[in-house]
Amino acid sequence: MAELRGAYDCIVSLGSSCEPAAHLRRKGLRTFSSPLDWVVSLSLTDVNRLLSSRFSGYMDLRNMSPIEGNDVFVENEVVMPVKSYFVKDYYYNVISVHDFPVLEGQEWSSVYPGFKNKIEMRSQRLLDQLIASRRALFIRWGSTYDEAVALQQVLRPLTGGEYLILIVNGVDGLESVIDNAWGLPGISSLSIPNRAGDSETWDYILDGISLA
Repeated sequence: MAELRGAYDCIVSLGSSCEPAAHLRRKGLRTFSSPLDWVVSLSLTDVNRLLSSRFSGYMDLRNMSPIEGNDVFVENEVVMPVKSYFVKDYYYNVISVHDFPVLEGQEWSSVYPGFKNKIEMRSQRLLDQLIASRRALFIRWGSTYDEAVALQQVLRPLTGGEYLILIVNGVDGLESVIDNAWGLPGISSLSIPNRAGDSETWDYILDGISLA
């Protein structure tokens, strides 16, 4: 973990849930929304494919459909008193959970044009930030060893400088942070208690990390 300490031009959450982004924002370490911040992306293999394509076709309407489940609608990162649909991008296997409000008499897709514009803006902004950054940190909740190795290779042509990767895997029943010692230069892998909203653990993980 000592390798991670220091200042970064860019700190990016790569999912799989809102957890990393929420703690980065709480700690003042997040300057913009990533296209993977407020979605569920369970497979890092699919995220690697998405990054390799530079977000081409991401959340295209033709590949999307509502699935079972609801959450809360979030507008401009403010939680609204409205339920939201779960809508899945079946091409990249990414689920939007906060973007499509349940509105009486309207289809889920009625707000799609604004959503798509937002996703495209966030995707291009991320790509621009990565090229401009001299030092970047990527945080991913949920990854295997092989997926992390693949992620490191995928990020190389997307970044303009040095980059490090922090892998965090939640483990049921665990009570402390464990360094998994994968022995991969540039990649730190931690196992942590599998608890949502665990500010104490994330404060420990992010201690010594700052924005340049």
